[in-house]
Amino acid sequence: MSVRKRIVAATPMICVIAYLCMGFIWDLWHPGWVVFFLVPVMPCLLGTKGIRSIYPVLCVAVFLTLGIVWGYWHPGWIVFLTIPVFYTLFPIKACDEKKIRFKVKDTD
Repeated sequence: MSVRKRIVAATPMICVIAYLCMGFIWDLWHPGWVVFFLVPVMPCLLGTKGIRSIYPVLCVAVFLTLGIVWGYWHPGWIVFLTIPVFYTLFPIKACDEKKIRFKVKDTD
């Protein structure tokens, strides 16, 4: 297993430890939950997955920004409707899928 994959696998536990430390030591429970965004974002940052894997997280970040900063919770939920549109416009290409082919020789 590569170092990148090990870091991605350890990210959820690292985020829990960071969150608990921020909460118990500095009483930062409310802003501390943001560290959990690293769980879906870390594979993209380390280059193991592309933008397709973090688009829903990006939508959540936009929704929270619209709601927290400007108070647009109601029209902000429309951002979530872009998720199926994004995956429809940018589907997984058939050539990206790994195909296994076997050649069978008749030895009779």
